[in-house]
Amino acid sequence: MSGYDLDDVPNWRGRDVIDSNGHAVGVITDLYVDDATGRPEWAMVKSGLFSHHVTFVPLSAATAHGMGVQVPFDQRHIHDAPKLDHPDGRLSADEEARLYAHYGLEYGPATSDAAASGAGSEFIAPATDRVEEDAPRRLRRRAPADDA
Repeated sequence: MSGYDLDDVPNWRGRDVIDSNGHAVGVITDLYVDDATGRPEWAMVKSGLFSHHVTFVPLSAATAHGMGVQVPFDQRHIHDAPKLDHPDGRLSADEEARLYAHYGLEYGPATSDAAASGAGSEFIAPATDRVEEDAPRRLRRRAPADDA
């Protein structure tokens, strides 16, 4: 279970992300939510003052740490996460599967029934299998307007 209040997560934009060793990784610029549940699942983190390096970090085991957010991964592992292009604010099922595999998390793409009912999928895609590109997507960017 996560160590944060779900109602507080939309306020995390602009907060520092701290790795498992207490080192600053970057700043949360966006949040991605699960379409089926509406729960925040991932943070997009920008590192470096002038860098355009952004990476995704899972929030499933994040904890609020003062005015920062601590995650149970070290800085190198976070920076080695797959580099993803997200121009429309949505990730493809294949991109989602790559992220979940990188962080050692179980992944099951959404099904149309699960998305409609709010229930999770019972299918878990092995990390070595590609997920079909036309599979329903789970993650979408949470726009600041959604926070109102």
